[in-house]
Amino acid sequence: MGKSKKFHANDNNLAIAYYRFSSHSQNDASIDQQRELAHTWADTHGYKIIKEYEDAAISGTTEDRPGFRQMLSEVGKIKPHVLILWKTDRLGRDKYILTMAKKTIRDSGCEIRMVAESIPTNVPEGVLIEGFLDSFAEYYSIQLSQNIQRGMRYNAEHALYNGHKLFGYSVDKETKKYITDPITAPFVQRMFQEYADGKPMQAICDDFNAQGLRTTRGQKFGVKTMAKMLQNRSYVGEYHYADIVIEGGMPALIDTETFEKAQRKLSENKRMGSQKANGVKKDRSPRYWLTGKLFCGHCGQPMHGVSGTSKTKKTYYYYYCSSQHGKKGDGKKCPIPRVRKEYLEGIVLRLLKWLSNDSDCVLDLAAVVADYYEKNYKDTGYLDALEKQRKETERNLANLLKAIENGIISETVTNRFAELEQKKKSLDEAIQAENVRLSVFEEKHSIGAYFEKFLNANLDDPDVRQMVFEYFVSKIIYDRDTITILSSELDEDYYGRDFSFEWEILQEDLKAEMEADMEAGLNGS
Repeated sequence: MGKSKKFHANDNNLAIAYYRFSSHSQNDASIDQQRELAHTWADTHGYKIIKEYEDAAISGTTEDRPGFRQMLSEVGKIKPHVLILWKTDRLGRDKYILTMAKKTIRDSGCEIRMVAESIPTNVPEGVLIEGFLDSFAEYYSIQLSQNIQRGMRYNAEHALYNGHKLFGYSVDKETKKYITDPITAPFVQRMFQEYADGKPMQAICDDFNAQGLRTTRGQKFGVKTMAKMLQNRSYVGEYHYADIVIEGGMPALIDTETFEKAQRKLSENKRMGSQKANGVKKDRSPRYWLTGKLFCGHCGQPMHGVSGTSKTKKTYYYYYCSSQHGKKGDGKKCPIPRVRKEYLEGIVLRLLKWLSNDSDCVLDLAAVVADYYEKNYKDTGYLDALEKQRKETERNLANLLKAIENGIISETVTNRFAELEQKKKSLDEAIQAENVRLSVFEEKHSIGAYFEKFLNANLDDPDVRQMVFEYFVSKIIYDRDTITILSSELDEDYYGRDFSFEWEILQEDLKAEMEADMEAGLNGS
């Protein structure tokens, strides 16, 4: 075995310095403080710092640090006499990273000096002390990580704020719990309401951006961000962290019905988007409008739409139980067979027609729906939020105007003033539109308006049919012998009953009706 290579320091008074700050280490000196200490040490010992490297808010447990990598790549070219560090843990908190980095630095003829740690040189004890400091740096990192995880888990178990900002919420400084933000929460409620009612996501994003709203990261709203928000169950009051879920752990901004309606709209839009991507025209694709409310009577799983092609190349459409292909783990297959789409939807459509032709039934429904909208949708929270945004914008404009009057004029100030002017204009338009909407609300959601809308409704119109379906039906259960339609619970006194039918008889009656309609159509052509 050969002798170890003796270290020879570069013969000059040149120095380089490396600074690092970790956002997780709240007691570490800042980069500016490290820089000041390094320059003081260099001046005291007669060195000239010719190059400085830094990494801000990056953990020392990784070597993927831009400043760190650049320093290691350049130290052999610069050949300084010394590298100045605040402490050894600034270079890294992993002993293997530290070992390899120090070898690269010293092989380049560069000494390593720590400002806040005195390590004797040219004596055996120095090697022992340096090794201890390297090990302690790694130990501290592991211990810190465990403490942080333990603290965050404790916070989660008590539904406390864990550093994750959510649009629509703020944090109580005393309790550390999420609370409703009166300024942004109404925008969350409006987002869910408008999307569930069919407004395109991009249009909602455009409205938010025009009104000067920004995400929790200060960015403009985009479709991807809004899609995640629409799927976030925090808005129905569920607190989530890792595997911890606490129902009611935070204020609910959205009722479950509106949230689920938005989820169905997301699924529908996703399906239609996939069909467009595959070249399938929207108007030619069947709409499985029972999806979301149709469940298997045998295993309780939801039923979904599926199609199949016969030997004659004719396409048939069905609903089938989602566990038809076997439940995960047991390999068993649900015995409920798939059912023809037109038969099942025809049964439900027949019931909806019967209900919408009954004036007493429709009058009760109109009263229930009008009351429902009055309680859940007629609110001025959104308007109040817009007014607060406008007041804040006007205050910022007034402050900028004073600065301009005092002679403080720059491109930044001018651009900011124009931006605020545009924001105020957009808010003015939004407030005006909201006032109009509230005035129309009374007429649009009156009992008389709903009575006219639902009495003898044109159920051939998919949008009208969907509205009637949403209001009348809460759940459909299908099995081999019967189909049970559970009525909506908007009014428990009236809509607490179920409609249960013998499937075989209904199917035969419906088949005969369909054949009669087809025959009449052929004879009339």
